[in-house]
Amino acid sequence: MNNDKLVSAKILVIDDDVNMMDVLSVVLRRYGHYVKTFTEPLSAIEELKKNKYDILLVNYLMTPVKGDKIVETVREFNKEIYIILMSIHKDLAPSIEVMQQLDIQAYYEKSNRFDNLIMLIQGGIKYIEQINKIKSMNLQLEHYLVDFAKILLQTVGAKDHYTEEHSRRVTLLADAFSKYLKLDKKQISDLQIAAAFHDIGKIGIPDNILLKTTRLTDDEYQIIKTHPVIAANIFSVSDIYKDIYPIMYYHHERYDGNGYPTGIKGKQIPLLARILSICDSFDAIVSKRTYKEGATIEFALSEIEKGAGTQFDPELAPKFISMVNNNIEYIEKIFSEY
Repeated sequence: MNNDKLVSAKILVIDDDVNMMDVLSVVLRRYGHYVKTFTEPLSAIEELKKNKYDILLVNYLMTPVKGDKIVETVREFNKEIYIILMSIHKDLAPSIEVMQQLDIQAYYEKSNRFDNLIMLIQGGIKYIEQINKIKSMNLQLEHYLVDFAKILLQTVGAKDHYTEEHSRRVTLLADAFSKYLKLDKKQISDLQIAAAFHDIGKIGIPDNILLKTTRLTDDEYQIIKTHPVIAANIFSVSDIYKDIYPIMYYHHERYDGNGYPTGIKGKQIPLLARILSICDSFDAIVSKRTYKEGATIEFALSEIEKGAGTQFDPELAPKFISMVNNNIEYIEKIFSEY
């Protein structure tokens, strides 16, 4: 695998459905990927121990060993391989808890169409490219990670100006709110970094989804929802930022438990992630996009108020509203200049 430019992936497939596996092999090879298939998990695991693969594609409902058990074994000796778990039907899909515990990056529902799978693999390749670039820079990673992240964010911004500008505004909002809440210096610093790079995971989202100007399909939205995981993974490579990447990882969770990527709720969500969630949503409401007009600050505040206790922390939401109202000129300036 070339660390400078990963144009294709080395993929290992484990599936006891021979017919499906044969079709997958043909489709994936058509896109230039190297594919090796196994129907028997033990042989596949031995192959993974001997040779390096970029992506593992494994069927969830296998017999006699289910896919999650296979992944659990693989994760004991390989923490880096990008894993896509497959299932025949949504009702038979693995739980969010299983996906989180085993660090499974994506889920694919089997069908006669492979568009979604190809997009998931493309996203995986882009993610691997960026991780490899970071690892190849032997420049005391702990001290330079933020600089690398800035480059990645600029890469996203070069394609999607909204993401870059949105990140700047959310950082300013988070800074103002954290100081209003009188958080300590470390919390303020951690939140600033997390806010600045909370959408960096979009580097792993295929361009045809990231830049789409019309409504996303359900499958496309599922792919978009992987960006907090990708962002957290980028920052989790350094122990220095161990308190920052959870903020990115959980910033799309909801207070009522209906968020993503894990579905945790209430005070289970880290405080700084709950704060970032409000700032992120507020900017998303006020900002103009190609598919929607921007709303007024007053309307955005009413939405934050409505979401208190469901989407947002019921104690933080009114404090955010007070912060904005008490600093309205500064908040208006943020949206006029960025």
